[in-house]
Amino acid sequence: MSKLGFTKRSDLEKARASALASLCMREHSVKELSEKLARKEYKQESIEIVIKECLDSNYLNDERFAEIYWRNRTRKGFGPNKIKQELKFKGISSSMADRTMNQEELDFDEVVQRVYEKKFKGKPIGDFKDKAKRQNYLYQRGFPTELIRLVISN
Repeated sequence: MSKLGFTKRSDLEKARASALASLCMREHSVKELSEKLARKEYKQESIEIVIKECLDSNYLNDERFAEIYWRNRTRKGFGPNKIKQELKFKGISSSMADRTMNQEELDFDEVVQRVYEKKFKGKPIGDFKDKAKRQNYLYQRGFPTELIRLVISN
């Protein structure tokens, strides 16, 4: 105990408090939260204990994280290829990403149409270079070739 009557918190207590504060802000994947705690230089043993506690209490759930991530990124106008790649980077397996992609709210036909209209505002395609520019824009946002062809041909 210090002179002022405060007790010094252990590394585990600090790691737990940091993890819970992060999870209060938004969902995290196991990999994300582990990396975040490691960057704050908590001991690996403390990180492992905190991650296990969060998983056991269902504060941390990769499947729930992936479902929410799909919805948020789709709402922002990104396609399935880009979102799946981002999830992989965040530690979500391809099979879980595929499984969580199949949600009722996710209509990528509508999303690609909305993104295309917002960007190009109904202007007709000028020439081959303009068409290529539009296709490339949609491709970079993560939409598959089939959806891009559909939206550009209409």
